[in-house]
Amino acid sequence: MSPSNKDIAALIVDFLTTSAKTVGEDYEDSLKVAIDCITEAFELGPGEADTLVSEKCGGRSLSQLLTTGMAHTSDAGEPKVAAEELKKEAEALKLEGNRAMAAKDYETAIQKYTAAIEVLPTDAVYYANRAAAYSSLQQYEKAVEDAEKATKVDSSYSKGFSRLGYAKYALGRHEEALEAYKRVLDIEGDNATEAMRRDYESAKRKVEESINMDRNAEVTESGDSAAGSAGGSGLPDLASMFGGGGLGGGLGGGLGGGLGGLLNNPQVMQAAQKMMQNPSAIQEMMSNPAIKKMAENFASGNGSSGLGDLMADPAVRNMASKFFGPK
Repeated sequence: MSPSNKDIAALIVDFLTTSAKTVGEDYEDSLKVAIDCITEAFELGPGEADTLVSEKCGGRSLSQLLTTGMAHTSDAGEPKVAAEELKKEAEALKLEGNRAMAAKDYETAIQKYTAAIEVLPTDAVYYANRAAAYSSLQQYEKAVEDAEKATKVDSSYSKGFSRLGYAKYALGRHEEALEAYKRVLDIEGDNATEAMRRDYESAKRKVEESINMDRNAEVTESGDSAAGSAGGSGLPDLASMFGGGGLGGGLGGGLGGGLGGLLNNPQVMQAAQKMMQNPSAIQEMMSNPAIKKMAENFASGNGSSGLGDLMADPAVRNMASKFFGPK
């Protein structure tokens, strides 16, 4: 517990009281005045200074405490020696882990790197090395965790980001892998190796492929939607209604089976109902020369006119969209 101001004042009063016995008479009065001022300022009662020195400081005087403190200061190099010993121990464990990696004994490597981390958890290298061992065992999620720890311990350690990029790439998280590899290049700058650049380009290609696939999927969906919309208007389905690209296939032969098929077609029946409800539309349709020609062919028993040719007429297509379109 830290000493209070009153404790410190008691030590000073004790020191001045002791010193007053060793100085000349000319200075003794000055020390007594100082003692009185300090006692009054810090509200020390009679004999309280001696009590505080005895209880709070173990009876040690101010000079004794200062001597002890200065001795500890001179031993400040000891923690540094201890840190060096820890580093040496951790490095030895790391080397054992590296040897295990070279022998493809990844489980042992993980154990050694873990031991190194326990000894010195502030070194990013140990986390990055363990991430590599996890990746070798295809335990990529654990590799990501260790690689992220490495980057947090030392954000300037490029190998931590390299391990992170590798694990995320293996997990199919290509955009995140690209970001990690980009950090590697940013950190290394002109010192970046060809291998580092290849890693970045590989991730970049995967991201671009993914983007292109998404675009193609959107185009396909858009095409399907457009086809469905056109089908809803009735235009693409007309050929199938009439038995093929020409009217002869479905209506030839005296309008036999083809007519039955038409009457059973819901779209044709729907269009017929709309036509019945709209006499002006029927009149408009029959005034079209192409429709008249088709009617003449029907009347003569010759249904050879191609539906594709008929539907090439914009006016016919417009009328068809009215009758076969959505409600």
